[in-house]
Amino acid sequence: MHQLRTDFPRHIELEGEYDLSQREQIAALFGSLHADGPVIIDLTKVTFIDSTFLHLLAALRLRFKGQSITLTGATANIKRILKLVKFEQLFVLTDQDKSVAPLQPAYESGLSEISRKA
Repeated sequence: MHQLRTDFPRHIELEGEYDLSQREQIAALFGSLHADGPVIIDLTKVTFIDSTFLHLLAALRLRFKGQSITLTGATANIKRILKLVKFEQLFVLTDQDKSVAPLQPAYESGLSEISRKA
């Protein structure tokens, strides 16, 4: 389940488990976003992610060059996974949805690293 607010920054609230069985839904949701402004993805109610979800996030990052994408509210386990794959270099990771932070300096180098692996 997810909700999308279209004001800026766009705010997506995700809920539940995101694995291969949810691929089409998340791909459609991320695909419907226009890369013309910042996005906040609220992971507060997400209980599980797998490599499918990580891949879709990485693809979203590639589309949103120059735009801030904030991942907020991740549980400790999900945040550990995000950091394990170095997503703190591609996304702004926050504990709460207070504001959209600017792009982190490591953004460009992290993006090219993922591009090479794809």
